[in-house]
Amino acid sequence: MSESELEPTIEETPPPKADSPRQRFWKRMVRNPLALFSMVWFVILIVSWVWPELLATHDPFKQDVTLQRLFEGPSGDHWLGTDGLGRDHYSRVVFGAGFAFRSIFIAMTIAIGIGVPIGLFSGWRGGRIDRAIMWVNDVLFSLPIILLAMAVIIILTPSLTNAMIGVGIAMATRFVRLTRGVTLAEKEELYVDAARITGISVPRILARYIAPNLLPSLIVQAAIISGAIILIGATLSFLGIGASLDDPDWGVMLNRARPDFRREGIWQIMPSGGALVLTVLAFNLLGDAIRDAIGRDASSNALTITKRVSVAAASTSHAEGDDLVISVRDMDVEFPSAKGPVSEILNGVSFEVRAGETLGVVGESGSGKSMTMLSALGLTPAPGRMTRGSVNFLGEDVTNLTEKAWQSIRGKEVGVIFQEPIAVLNPAMKVGAQIMEPLRIHMGMSKAEARTRAVELLTEVRVPDPARRLDQYPHEFSGGMAQRVGIAMALACEPKLLIADEPSTALDVTVQGQILDLLAEIQTRRNMAIILITHDLGVIAEAADRVLVMYGGQVMETGSVEDVFFRPKHPYTKALLDTMPQNHSGDGELAVIAGIVPQPTAWPTGCRFAPRCVHATDSCTSTMPPLLTVNTDVVRCLRHGEEGFDLAQPASGTEVLS
Repeated sequence: MSESELEPTIEETPPPKADSPRQRFWKRMVRNPLALFSMVWFVILIVSWVWPELLATHDPFKQDVTLQRLFEGPSGDHWLGTDGLGRDHYSRVVFGAGFAFRSIFIAMTIAIGIGVPIGLFSGWRGGRIDRAIMWVNDVLFSLPIILLAMAVIIILTPSLTNAMIGVGIAMATRFVRLTRGVTLAEKEELYVDAARITGISVPRILARYIAPNLLPSLIVQAAIISGAIILIGATLSFLGIGASLDDPDWGVMLNRARPDFRREGIWQIMPSGGALVLTVLAFNLLGDAIRDAIGRDASSNALTITKRVSVAAASTSHAEGDDLVISVRDMDVEFPSAKGPVSEILNGVSFEVRAGETLGVVGESGSGKSMTMLSALGLTPAPGRMTRGSVNFLGEDVTNLTEKAWQSIRGKEVGVIFQEPIAVLNPAMKVGAQIMEPLRIHMGMSKAEARTRAVELLTEVRVPDPARRLDQYPHEFSGGMAQRVGIAMALACEPKLLIADEPSTALDVTVQGQILDLLAEIQTRRNMAIILITHDLGVIAEAADRVLVMYGGQVMETGSVEDVFFRPKHPYTKALLDTMPQNHSGDGELAVIAGIVPQPTAWPTGCRFAPRCVHATDSCTSTMPPLLTVNTDVVRCLRHGEEGFDLAQPASGTEVLS
């Protein structure tokens, strides 16, 4: 067979073009009824400010000299009636929008113009200067905004413009705090360090690297504060120290209607009061909507529990045995899509783990390894949902447990070790408090008992001087020691099952070996089941008893470590093994698997590995292979058992790096 015939033909269906962040933002805004109302009202106000004559039906200053049309109610000529001088309420409300927006423009320009630069400087500089700036800022922050506005009016002259100067100075303290907080967080990021190393000046770093990350929070803050500015401006005008008493300002209108509404009816305060309430409400709703629309694009790994749905029953029965810890059968997980059909993330996933056994879960990124374990523990991230399958834990069906019921299992019967130990530990809490917390919640220990147990746990995971280190914060621990703390937290309540998600990836090679040896030693003492998720086949070979190979959200193969490494049944498993440096003879280049894992929206019709597999036939590309049982193991391959199908041939499903 020629070399060209061995090359896999990669025919991946390109995923549908995703919306840009800007498109997603506007779609979310339009779908939100409150946001839509706010935007429509905002547009009306803008038109009223820029071109009030377009909407107004009368001159807002024109009085009724005949004194025949005073205090009229709504009519065809005067839509919102007239005031005590016969002036049209509706037209004065329309022109009043200009005063509202002028207030926002003056105050917001001053607030952002002063607050953002000071916040950037303070957060970047740090030290005594930062503390001094924040002390002054906090003093000004504590003063009533109207008091500062009145102080400026006393120094200058009473007018709406001067009042808004005072409001802007007061509001600047809010933007100082916001900007400083963002700057403190952003300046610790690696990309900022890289910019400094390359010699970029501080002003340019602040303008190009930190300020853009401030923009989303700034927009939300500005929208919400704008409503407060309008309300404060109207209050000052109502008190007679803002706009002139003849201006069509909403606060002035309320002031003029105050002595009349008792005699002429409450309608006299309704036009201006209603416009003020609706505008302040619209700005607050707009700020909330912008925050929500932007926030859903801020990707994070936080576990947001999905809404419970009915789960279809599994078609296969669970494994049996007194030593069975967890058994999962036929698990399907789907995520809804805004642009069409749902995306199937997991399909027909089945596995089990017994006491004292380590199951190694391996596969490329995007294969569904972590999602499988999260879903098995009832932690499918929203908006995903488990639609089919069954989960049995310690002999009980936990498929449809409520979140409250799950909370009594997680942390007590199931422990989890995460990949990034420092990121998992709360930087504001001492390590001892974090270890003691699950002990007090799940085991009912007193504070003294929990502390004693925490010392024992740190001793068990070989943290030197455990009693002293309980009172230290996470930043005082190295990566390896922090991972040992994470292991101690996971083992605190003596769980029957430990899930280790890439527990050694973030550590250096020497510490990796120590962590794996420690887990094996503790497992032997406690007869604990372990699920070890990793990309590293070398870790699997060293630490696992059995292997679960995943690809494209499906189980490709299971088997003992010896069988999987020396007698692989699936081409994908063989391809993974061929890429291991340990399996490289030293002649030629290292093998790699051609192509990439497809997106869930573009799964192939047949075998999901077929586009990357040199053994694929026409049947493989058109027929989904079933999960076949081979003795006590499973394999998902149409060609398994076929005469002449030999995975011992080199470079199965791989190509060489040129």
